Amino acid sequence: MYHDLAHLWPVISPPEEYAEEAGHLRETFLDRLGPGRHSLLELGVGGGHVLSHLTQVFDATAVDLSPDMLALSERLNPGVEHHLGDMRSVRLPQTFQAVLIHDAVGYMLTEDDLLSAFRTAKAHLEPGGVLVVAPDWFQETFQSPSVLHWVNRRDDLEVTLIEYVHDPDVTDTTIESIFFYLINGPGGLRVEQDRHLTGLFPKATWRRLLGEVGFATEEISYPSYQDAYGQGGYGGNLIVATLR
Repeated sequence: MYHDLAHLWPVISPPEEYAEEAGHLRETFLDRLGPGRHSLLELGVGGGHVLSHLTQVFDATAVDLSPDMLALSERLNPGVEHHLGDMRSVRLPQTFQAVLIHDAVGYMLTEDDLLSAFRTAKAHLEPGGVLVVAPDWFQETFQSPSVLHWVNRRDDLEVTLIEYVHDPDVTDTTIESIFFYLINGPGGLRVEQDRHLTGLFPKATWRRLLGEVGFATEEISYPSYQDAYGQGGYGGNLIVATLR
């Protein structure tokens, strides 16, 4: 998905379907930062679909590990400065009032990965800055197995996606997602398969690790969005962290 199939992302998960979610994120930041046009760094921007609804009110900068996904975001968000980098290690020469790590935080597989990402966020935040993290799952909310599926169309391309999520080893901190893509276009139907390993942690681990880095944390209600990627199958709470 993040390489040779990256061009399918705007079909599978169209940018317009993120408007409601982005509005919720925007208000979460503004409630804590106050009115004004603030600077925002998104770590793990992916195709930039969430960010495309935030650039009206934030001066944004974006980072992602995938060159193909970063190229999608650059086309969608031409006024945003983009950087190729890993959220665990990237260091930019500026700080921001807000940092967002959306569902890309799921690719942090260990506590050390999470700590590194949180340290990156801290290194880029101004005093009093706000970090918002939106994990797909907490250990308390995850149910295995889970199956999601949906069909999206754009122009002459139709993509059916089936996602099977399960926890093959309940003693570790990872879960596995298996994706099947049925891609129907002018050249006929082809089927691709993709496997993703993501992290799964209890809420207490998130709070503890953020506290170790120097954040005060809170959880706020994070509604499901039926039209966006995942069809409301994901959810839980946003984690909001403020530098002490």
